[in-house]
Amino acid sequence: MGNSVFIKGELSGDENLTIDGRVEGKIQLKDHHLVVGLHGNINGEIHAKDVTIRGNVVGNIYASGLVEIKSSGSVVGDIKASRISFADGARFMGSVNMDSGGETTERSNPPKAESANVSHKQSSGEIGLASIPK
Repeated sequence: MGNSVFIKGELSGDENLTIDGRVEGKIQLKDHHLVVGLHGNINGEIHAKDVTIRGNVVGNIYASGLVEIKSSGSVVGDIKASRISFADGARFMGSVNMDSGGETTERSNPPKAESANVSHKQSSGEIGLASIPK
């Protein structure tokens, strides 16, 4: 989907999708990978297996796999995923819920924690808008 495309409403599919245009509404790609391209702007809820963000997302993200926010990416909303990756320079405001995605909460290879400069409220677990230093 190119830069000049604008979709308002619900978008669903049974294949991987790259969005470089604008979407207002819910995106459902339950078993597939969504890429929000450098020029992509999403205003709505995302449900996908994996999500890679190079553009802007305003809305909650639900992924059974990995959510990656690249250095050019920006997310304002809550993320619920089994794995999350923030690149240097990524921007994020919201809360994170790490969910194994399965019925068991046991992990065979837990990921290593990386430090980031983010503000947070300890009482609610929210992470404030921050730019992760390069």
